[in-house]
Amino acid sequence: MINRRKFFRCRIKGFKEATLILPAEQDRVYKVTLRNISGNGLSFVSREKFMISEFLTYTFKFNLEDEDFELKGCIVRKNGEEDRYTKYGVKLVPLSVKEESKLISVINRYQTKQYRDDLFSKD
Repeated sequence: MINRRKFFRCRIKGFKEATLILPAEQDRVYKVTLRNISGNGLSFVSREKFMISEFLTYTFKFNLEDEDFELKGCIVRKNGEEDRYTKYGVKLVPLSVKEESKLISVINRYQTKQYRDDLFSKD
């Protein structure tokens, strides 16, 4: 299997809540749950229904490893409902080099911490 992704996806454990803002509709705010994240995309689940469109940009606010993020992206994929929740895939708007480095650094720190916790919890 060939990996065509530019960045590795990091699975988010548990229920990491994020705020999704739709600026086009008077800043409508929704709470969603992150499933995974990479340097150029993320995935979340929600009971709300969102439109798939590369022309509709959402803002995602969340905290990971004590770092606050406010990323913009478009929903490009929607997977079937599981127990009333729908999974969505988001392509992030290209980040500056500084923002991308910060995001990747925090993702790596988060993943390292999760791996270490998994490694030592099996004893």
